[in-house]
Amino acid sequence: MRALSLASRFLITLVVSAVLPLLLYGWFSLLGMRDQIDEQVVRVFLPQLAADYAQKIETRLERTDQACAIVRELSRRVLDTPLDQRDGELAAFGEQVELIPDLLSEFLDLLLLADSEGDVVFWQDGRRLDPNAHQRRAELIPDSVAADAWFREAQRERGVHYLPWGRSPYLHRGMDHRSMDPGSHHLGVAMDVPMGDGHSGVLFALIRWSEVQAVIDEARAVLIEEAGLASAQVFVVGRDGVVQAHTDRARYGLMLEPAELGQRLADAEAFGRCESMRDDGVALRVGFAPGGGDSARAFVMGVAVPEDELFAASDDFERVLLLAIIVSIIVLVAWSLAASRAITAPVKSLVQATRKIAGGDLQVAVPERGGPELGELAAAFNLMAHELAVGRDRLAHAERDQAWAEMARQVAHEVKNPLQPMRMTAQLLQRARAEEDPRAEQVAERLARTVIEQTEALDRIASDFRSFAGVAAAQRSEVSVDAWLRALREQTARLFADKQLTLTFTGAADDALVSIEQESMARVFVNLVQNAIEAAREPVTVALGSRREGDHVVIEVVDNGPGVPAEVREKLFDPYFTTKTSGTGLGLAICRRLLDVQGGKIRLESTRPGETRFVIELPIA
Repeated sequence: MRALSLASRFLITLVVSAVLPLLLYGWFSLLGMRDQIDEQVVRVFLPQLAADYAQKIETRLERTDQACAIVRELSRRVLDTPLDQRDGELAAFGEQVELIPDLLSEFLDLLLLADSEGDVVFWQDGRRLDPNAHQRRAELIPDSVAADAWFREAQRERGVHYLPWGRSPYLHRGMDHRSMDPGSHHLGVAMDVPMGDGHSGVLFALIRWSEVQAVIDEARAVLIEEAGLASAQVFVVGRDGVVQAHTDRARYGLMLEPAELGQRLADAEAFGRCESMRDDGVALRVGFAPGGGDSARAFVMGVAVPEDELFAASDDFERVLLLAIIVSIIVLVAWSLAASRAITAPVKSLVQATRKIAGGDLQVAVPERGGPELGELAAAFNLMAHELAVGRDRLAHAERDQAWAEMARQVAHEVKNPLQPMRMTAQLLQRARAEEDPRAEQVAERLARTVIEQTEALDRIASDFRSFAGVAAAQRSEVSVDAWLRALREQTARLFADKQLTLTFTGAADDALVSIEQESMARVFVNLVQNAIEAAREPVTVALGSRREGDHVVIEVVDNGPGVPAEVREKLFDPYFTTKTSGTGLGLAICRRLLDVQGGKIRLESTRPGETRFVIELPIA
C-alpha cells in the first residue's frame, strides 16, 4: 500500500502541474472561439446575408414595377382607341410588350389589361410557362374582371396595389390544393390606367415567383460553398408568418415553425438575429432582414443554421483538446510509473518476497539496494527468510520422525493382534506333543487354521497401508460411469452373497466417461458397502445412483444404517480413526486418498437414522 501511495502522489503532482494548466488553456480558448464565431457569424454574417438577399428580392420587385409602369403608359393608347379601331392598336401593343426586356420571360407569368368596364381587352402569359398548357390557361382567363376586388380597388384608390401572395385562379384550377412548386405561386400587382375621358382601366400582372425561389437557392449555395453550412435553411415569410419561399419546397404555404420564430420574424422591423428550437430538439441560430416595404408585398428574409453545425469548428477543437489531454495523461502516467519504479522497486520487492514466504517459498531473497535504509531492511529480511527456512526444515524432519514413529506404533499394534492367537496355539501344540497327548493332531489342525486366518488378517493390514499410498496416474483408464457401476454392483453383490444385502443401482449419467483406476475405485465402493453392513442390522439396503452435473459426475451411495454420530463426523476421514473395536482405521482415509489421487472428492452429504448418504464427485474425461 505504501508503494502505491508513493506512486499515486507522484502521479497526482504531475497531473495537477501539467494537465490542469492545459485544461484551463483549452477551456478559455474554446470559450474565445465560440464567442468569435458568435460575433462574426451569428451577429454579423447571418443578418447581413439575409439583408443582402432581401435587397436582391426587393430590387427584382422594383424592376418588375418599373417594367409594369412602362406597360401602363403603353396601355393608355390602347384604351383611348375606339372599339372599332382597337384591334390594330392591340396588335401593336402586343409587339411593344414583347420588346420590353425580360418582362414575360423573367418578371411576369401573366399580363392582363381591362378597360374601364372591366372587360378584358388583352392578356398574355409568360414565356417560361408550359406552351402546351396555353389553351388550358386561356380557358381560365375571364371575359370580365369587373366583379374582382382588385379591379374595383385599383380604380377607386389609383396607383399600384399588391394582391396577397399565393396561387392565382387565372393560371391554376383547384385553389384549395396546396402546391409545393414555386411556379404555382405568384405575387399579384394591379395599377390603374388613366383614360382621356376621365375613366381608368386596370393593368394586372402576376410576378413570376420562381425567380424569388432562385434567389433563395443562391443564398443557400453561398452558405454551403463558402461557409460550409450544409444544413442551413433560407426562407421568405410574409407578415402573416406564412412561408412564401423556402429551400425546403415542402414548407410552401405553411406557417413557419416553430410558431414563436414565425411570430418574431413577422413582427421584425429591422434586420437582426435570434435563437430558436425546432420540434426535434435542434437548436437554431437565425439571422433575418425585412424587405418589400409596407404594402402586401412586404416580406422577411430569414437564414437559419443548426448550432451544432455552426459551432462544428469549436466542437472539433474541443475533441482535439480532449484527445490531447487524454494522450498527455497517458504519457504522464507512463512516465511517472517509470520514474516511480526507482523509488518503489525496493519496497515492491519486499512485498513480493513477503507474499512468497506466506505461500511457503522460504528460499526467496531480495536485492540489498535502495540506499542505506532499504538495503539494511532487505538484509534483515533475507536473514529472517533464511532462519525461517532452517526452522521449517527442522520442523519437517521432526514431523517425519513423528509420522514414522506413529506408523511403526500402528503397524506394531496391528501386527501384534494376529500374532497372539498363533503363538498361543503353537504353545498348546508344543505342550500336547511333549505330553504325548492324543489330541495333538487336533491341536495341530487348529493351529493351521489359526495361522491361515491370521496371515489373511496380516495381509489385509499390509494391503491397507499400501493402499494409503494411493494409485499412479498411469494405471487409469476411461470407462463409462453407468456401465462400470452396473458391473460393480453385480461383483459387490456376489462378494457379499452370504449377507442379507439388497444392492440397487439407478444410472442417470448417460454416456459420461471418467478416467479412473478401476481396481482402487472398486475398493472405495466395497469399503462403503462393508461399512454399511458392519454398521446396520441385517437386512441391509445400499442404493447406488449416478447423475451428471456440469463437467462432473456425481455418484451417491445411500445405506439404511443408524447414521453417523455428530461428534465423529468431522474426524470420519482422518487416518487411524475408527468407531469399531477392530481394523486399522484407514478405510475411509484410504477412500479419500484414492479419490484425491484421481482428481475426485468424497464427502458425507447427510446422515440420520435409516439413511446415510455419501457423495463421490469425479471429473468427466
